[in-house]
Amino acid sequence: MNIRNLVQSAAFNNFIIVVILINAVLIGLSTYMTDVAELSVIVWLERVCIAIYLVEIALRFIARDSTAAFFRDGWNVFDVVIVIAALVPASNGIGPVLRILRVFRVLRLVKTIPELRLIVTVLLRSVASMKYVALLATIMFYVYAVIGVKLFGGQGHAMQPYFSSIHEACFTLFRILTGDDWTQMRYELAQAGQPLGAFTAYQVSWIVVATFLLVNLIVGAVINNYQKVQDIEDHRVLAPDTSERRLRELVRELDAILSSRASESASPTTGSGSDANRSA
Repeated sequence: MNIRNLVQSAAFNNFIIVVILINAVLIGLSTYMTDVAELSVIVWLERVCIAIYLVEIALRFIARDSTAAFFRDGWNVFDVVIVIAALVPASNGIGPVLRILRVFRVLRLVKTIPELRLIVTVLLRSVASMKYVALLATIMFYVYAVIGVKLFGGQGHAMQPYFSSIHEACFTLFRILTGDDWTQMRYELAQAGQPLGAFTAYQVSWIVVATFLLVNLIVGAVINNYQKVQDIEDHRVLAPDTSERRLRELVRELDAILSSRASESASPTTGSGSDANRSA
């Protein structure tokens, strides 16, 4: 079995998945342990996992179609970054933080499960396509924040702590958007004996705009991208293999066919020449 077949085999991928899970569990266990001897065992096992990661990346790099194709795969770049971060000495100030990043290799499980890979692709595509929705949300947050500061941010107003500034008002609006005890603010205003009409209209209108408009726009964008990604995946499954490796194989097969035909066409000519010589 050559290296390419090895790294593409199910046994190899399953082995790497097991190592990823073990490494994630070891990192979790290290947060519970305080004994130096136990921690040293955890560190030693983690080093074994890192060594396996290095061997895996080296084998995948050797089996690559080309260097450019290897680094075009986002998962390969992700693996390289995580392993390099794991190799940073822990004595360095930022070393412990970087070494913890290797727990994110568990996300490689997403690559092995087609349904999860599809969902992640949809989320990434949705983030890129929702820039105008995000712009609209920013505008609405700013407009409502300014209105809140002007109406309820004055000194002596019961809602002044929630609308004392633009950024504080934005946080209050986000709290209302998430439904985090937003009715408590209205009760505080009622207990202070201040009129409720303006604040009620403000809250209700924001809930309508934020929850029923902005959130539904986001959901709609995700659903739309889900259908697009699903169509792309279906086309990729049905489309012929046009990878660089497959093209090289086709070129070799074509050369072999042309060489065989050239030798076949040359054989009758050679035979005719021999017969002519014998007749002479």
